[in-house]
Amino acid sequence: MLLTIRKKLLIYYGVFLVISYGIAAILTGVLIRSGLNRLLYSNIANLNDNIVNTLEASGGADFYQTLNTARELSGVDLLVYQSGFVYYTSFSSQTLDLEKASLASEKYNVYRIIDNFQYYYFTQGSVDDGLYTIYVFRDEGSLMEQNQTIFLMSFIGIVFLAISISLISIFSAKTFAEPAQRLAAYVNNLSFQNRPIRRPKFNILEYEELSEALEQAHLRVYQYSQSEQEFLHNFSHEMKTPLTNIYSYAEAMYYGVLSKEEIQNTSEIIMHESEKLKDFINQVLYLGRLDSIGEVLNVSRINLVDIIGDALNTVDIQAKEKSLKIVFMHDQEDVYIYGDADKLEVALVNLVINAIRYAKTTVIVHLILTKEDIVITIDDDGMGIDEDIRDQIWERYFIGKEGHTGLGLTITKAIIEKHQAEISVGDNAMHGARFTIRFILSKKIIVSL
Repeated sequence: MLLTIRKKLLIYYGVFLVISYGIAAILTGVLIRSGLNRLLYSNIANLNDNIVNTLEASGGADFYQTLNTARELSGVDLLVYQSGFVYYTSFSSQTLDLEKASLASEKYNVYRIIDNFQYYYFTQGSVDDGLYTIYVFRDEGSLMEQNQTIFLMSFIGIVFLAISISLISIFSAKTFAEPAQRLAAYVNNLSFQNRPIRRPKFNILEYEELSEALEQAHLRVYQYSQSEQEFLHNFSHEMKTPLTNIYSYAEAMYYGVLSKEEIQNTSEIIMHESEKLKDFINQVLYLGRLDSIGEVLNVSRINLVDIIGDALNTVDIQAKEKSLKIVFMHDQEDVYIYGDADKLEVALVNLVINAIRYAKTTVIVHLILTKEDIVITIDDDGMGIDEDIRDQIWERYFIGKEGHTGLGLTITKAIIEKHQAEISVGDNAMHGARFTIRFILSKKIIVSL
């Protein structure tokens, strides 16, 4: 069952309160009562000693009258023996048997006895050099009134603490639940098609961080949606041009309005435009595979010199169309690694085509082998890539000044990284762009994409 933060906090505080209240009740009943009893016995002993000392110091001729006065003033009961016989008693019963008394406190020498269903605490003393043995009795009822008053005050304190904790729990639940409700309302108003709206502000750090993270997440989704719409617009435009050319030239061939030489040229144009369409469609399909659960890498021992050579052969027509010179530099005839030949060729073709698109005269591909790594650099003598967009060029649907689909570099980066390699972009000595791929020989390849 799903619970709101408020209900959950109230439940947690309720359980905590019950446990705390139980512990407090036990401590109150055991420790406080025990402490009060010790205090009670101490007071009984001290007060009784004071009465005996007062009687000792009275020195009055009529000792019997002095006992009456002490009893009236202090409110205690007295039992006095003289030479083993009862000299004075304030009890109506003459059958008080002290041998039935029980020891209440050994430390303070306080005893407890019952007479006519009434409990008494008493101590023993003597005056006139032991001539009189005095027992001072205190009614348990009067003593317990003070004890119970203190105990009641302690219990009231516990109840007040419980109420305080309850109020704190309610306030805390509201404090945590209200920001969550505001965040929920904020998220419900978000749409990937609409511009980001102002997020709620909080004075609780965790909620403030969550609110900021939600705002950034929505901003990324919105930018992704905008890029996707821009991609669809650009892609439809790129598809429309070759399709229009293919249809126009095919129509001319169908109606026989072209000469034999024109038909051959027209066929070449149709083939070229068809290749462009195929490239666009392949990139979209490849993007779909990247978004799927995974694609297995067909890993084998491959020669990077051959892979790069095949990639350069693939883009040879585009280079010739722009009258560009492509230079492939490598010190070794064979440079072997373990990887997926087809996918690495796709990545290299995308990078070289990107270089051809911006180059003025030359594209240089350099393969370097060291003991630690293998480095491939692709340089062009174009205008280079601005520093403020170098991180963006890898993002899906990001289209540069002369780009097409905005997918090529995204696909390339995914392939390179799945081969446990690194790819980066910077400047070269010709003031153009340099793409660098670095294979670290000590790293193993993950065989899923």
